[in-house]
Amino acid sequence: MKPLIFFDINGTLITRDEKTDLPFSRSVDRFLDSQGGMEGIDTSARSDKDVFMEVLANHKMQFTERQWDFFLSLYEEELARFAGSDIWRPNADVCPFIRHLFERDYPLALITGELSRGAEYKLRKIGLWDFFIAGGFGEDALHRFGIAEAARSKAKEKLGALPDTLYVIGDTVLDIQTARHLNAKAIAITTGSHSREKLLKENPDYCIDNFETIKSLFN
Repeated sequence: MKPLIFFDINGTLITRDEKTDLPFSRSVDRFLDSQGGMEGIDTSARSDKDVFMEVLANHKMQFTERQWDFFLSLYEEELARFAGSDIWRPNADVCPFIRHLFERDYPLALITGELSRGAEYKLRKIGLWDFFIAGGFGEDALHRFGIAEAARSKAKEKLGALPDTLYVIGDTVLDIQTARHLNAKAIAITTGSHSREKLLKENPDYCIDNFETIKSLFN
């Protein structure tokens, strides 16, 4: 069986910039009925729910499932509002790389703190959603390792068994740590939140600036 390859989304599949999370930040501001609710919050490699809980803590509010459900309704509206915009764009040369993998029967899955509804909006916009067989999402666990374990379990269910070799591709130190947690090979890409220097301190198996660099690994 060919290796299973897990991808992060923001900064890996999707270009990460000030536009990327506008639906989420606008939903936060609508929830708080104020502006700047996301200021000072680092969202890198975190689940949406974990970020929302920090927003509440910053405003001395207690988390409840009722509040979370209300926020999700706002977020769904904002995702739909931005669906036709240009805020979600492919990162680097990711689209030809994903097609290269798909054409060679590599199973692909997601590990992301994004809620599945947000992930689907983003990846459908750039034409990649249907290439992935499974994913671990922000609703599966609060923190990254739990999300990764959920992704692995779902992929195993789809495939019937896991291949001997796994890869995790992401743009943060936590993506590299997640690869180690799954006993996977770590491919760090320098197009997102963390610098090459910061990524290299975690000793990934590969550190790349674009996907063409590793295309020959997957023939």
